[in-house]
Amino acid sequence: MAVSAGRGAGTRLIAGFVAGALAVLVFHQATILVLGLFGVVPAGLAWSFRLNAWGVPVLINGMFWGGLWGCVYALLRDRLPKPLWFGGLVFGVVGPALVGVWIVVALIKGNPLLAGFVPFRLLVGAVIHGMFGIGVAVFFDQIDRRL
Repeated sequence: MAVSAGRGAGTRLIAGFVAGALAVLVFHQATILVLGLFGVVPAGLAWSFRLNAWGVPVLINGMFWGGLWGCVYALLRDRLPKPLWFGGLVFGVVGPALVGVWIVVALIKGNPLLAGFVPFRLLVGAVIHGMFGIGVAVFFDQIDRRL
């Protein structure tokens, strides 16, 4: 169900923020846990309260940024491909992974762009952020149905 035209943009953005934060908490972190259990990423990264460089727990920081990406999803949702899960997957890989991590964060941190073009690193990032995108789509849809 699409967000009705009569509903305010603020409501849509709040729904997107909540959906994005929940998607990090559930889909993103569960994917990291599974990848950690299979030795694809270091174990213990999921649901971490380790402090980042700004003294914020990593999980809380991720939920904040996930919430902001959820706002972007809320604005783009009606333009994304169908079905719902596929639109979320595309959003997660193109938005948070490609633009967010592989370009913007890489430039800020001085890391190689596009994960140094290492196929395995690109695949792992695409899986994690793709699952985040699916989570945003699922949570946003559920929140939208209740508004």
